[in-house]
Amino acid sequence: MIFFYLLLLAILPNSFEEEITLDNLKWKNRVVLFFPDSSQRENLDFDFLKEELRDRKLIYFIFNEDGILSNSDFTFSAEQQKSITSKYQMGSTKNCWVLIGLDGGVKVKKEGDLDWDFIFRTVDSMPMRRSERGRGVG
Repeated sequence: MIFFYLLLLAILPNSFEEEITLDNLKWKNRVVLFFPDSSQRENLDFDFLKEELRDRKLIYFIFNEDGILSNSDFTFSAEQQKSITSKYQMGSTKNCWVLIGLDGGVKVKKEGDLDWDFIFRTVDSMPMRRSERGRGVG
C-alpha cells in the first residue's frame, strides 16, 4: 500500500503540467524567455523573486539542455520548444533573453545574463502596468 502512494506521489506532480503555446499566455501573463549558454548551470533559481514576479504577472521559462525551468506549471511540447528557441534565441551562442508583454509583443531582446532590475523597471514603465497599479492590481 505504501508503494502505491509513493508511486502516486511520483506521478502526480507531472500530471499538473499543462502544455501551452505562448499565445495561450497572451493578455494573462508577461513572459521572460531565457536561453543560457551551456556553461551556465548555476544560479538559475529565482524563488527569491516570487512576489515581484507574481505582482507583475511575470512567468519565466529557462530553456537549457535538461529541459525547461519555470515559475509556472506550464510547459511546452517538444515542437513548441524548438519553435520558440528558433524564433527567440536570436542565433546566439551566449546567454540571451526576451521579455514579452501582455499583448504578446517582444518588448526587449538582450544578450547577457538576466537583469531582473532592468526587467522590473521595463515592466513598471509599461502603460498597462501603470494602469494595473492605478487600479490596485499588483
